[in-house]
Amino acid sequence: MPTYESIFVCLPDLPPEELEELSKKFEKIIIQGQGEVISCDKLGRRKLGHEMKGYREGFVYCLNFNSPPNVIPELEKNYRVNEKVLRHLIVRIDNKKLKEEKAPTQESKLDEEKESTTSDI
Repeated sequence: MPTYESIFVCLPDLPPEELEELSKKFEKIIIQGQGEVISCDKLGRRKLGHEMKGYREGFVYCLNFNSPPNVIPELEKNYRVNEKVLRHLIVRIDNKKLKEEKAPTQESKLDEEKESTTSDI
C-alpha cells in the first residue's frame, strides 16, 4: 500500500475536544478503507502566511498513513465538506526516495566512524 501524508488546518477557535474528534473522524475514514494510520501529530496553533476565510491563525494536524488509493477521494471529500477545515493537502510519499534518503545517512555515519578511528593514530 502506498504511504501518504496529509496536513489539514482547522479553525483556531475550536475547543480541544472538537479538534480531537475531528482528527479521529479522519483516522476512522482511513481505517474503514483498509488503511493504517502511522501517526497523527498535532502541530499546534500556527500563524498562517495569509488570511484564510477570515482567519490569520489555524490549528494544524499532520496525518501519516498507508492506504489503498481509493481512500484518498473519500478523505478529500470529507475535508472539503467539513466547515471546520480551512485547508488540506494530501501527498503520496515515494518509498524509494525514503529508502535512498535513509541509506546515505547510514553511510555517512560509517564514514565518520572510519575518520575518527584513523585520526586517533
